[in-house]
Amino acid sequence: MEAKTIQVIRTLGVFGKLSTLQEAAKIAQVARGSTAPVNVHLSFTLPTRLREDGNNRIDRPFHVGCFAKSNNDRIVQLSYSVLIGKDASPSTTVARKFHFDFEPVTTRNTAESKPTFHLQMCGELSQHHMDYGYTEESIAHLLPEWSTPRIPSSPMSLALVLNWLFIEFGHEAAVRTARLDPTWRKLVREAERDMLKPYFDSCASFLGQTANNDESFFAKELYQES
Repeated sequence: MEAKTIQVIRTLGVFGKLSTLQEAAKIAQVARGSTAPVNVHLSFTLPTRLREDGNNRIDRPFHVGCFAKSNNDRIVQLSYSVLIGKDASPSTTVARKFHFDFEPVTTRNTAESKPTFHLQMCGELSQHHMDYGYTEESIAHLLPEWSTPRIPSSPMSLALVLNWLFIEFGHEAAVRTARLDPTWRKLVREAERDMLKPYFDSCASFLGQTANNDESFFAKELYQES
C-alpha cells in the first residue's frame, strides 16, 4: 500500500501542482514485496491559508515519515510522523510535531499503559529532520520529553495520513483538486478498507458482545490490557 501511494503521487497529473510533494515521491524508495524495513520521508511545502494567516497564503514546510518493520510477515513496529513548520519554507520554526504509532502487545513494555494504536505529541527528531536543519531547540517548546498522554487513534497508512492533511489544510485549489481526483480517492478508499474496516469491526464486535458487559472498552480493546 505504501509503495502504491508513492507511485500514485509520482505519476498522477494533479500532483504536478503540488510539485514539491511529487518531487519528494520521486526520490522516495519503497520496494514492493520487500521484507526490509520501510523508512521513507516526504518533505514538501503545502499552500496553506489558516485563519490566523488572514488573507496571506503561506507555503509551509511539511515532513511526513513512515517507518515499518516486520517479522515473519507480522508488523512489529509501525509509525507515521508529521512535522509542520510555522512559517514559510525554509524556516525551521516548528508549529506541530506528532506521530501515529502501532505497538502490538507482543513487542511493547506492558508495564507502561498505552493504546495499541495511538497519537503521540512531539517525540524525538529523526536524522531526516536534522538533515533539514531542525535542532532540539526547534522543538523544545513542544516538550519532547513528555511521552504521555498517548491518545487512542485509529490505524493509519501513508495515504490516510496525507489525505487527512489535505482535508485539514485543503483550502487552496491545488490541494483540493488532488484530494478529489478519482484515482487518489480510489487509493484512499482502498486504504480505508484495508486499515479501518478490520479495526472498527473489532471495536463493534467488542461493544456488541454481552460477554464484555463488565469490561472496559478503552482498557480491553484500545489498550489491550490483560
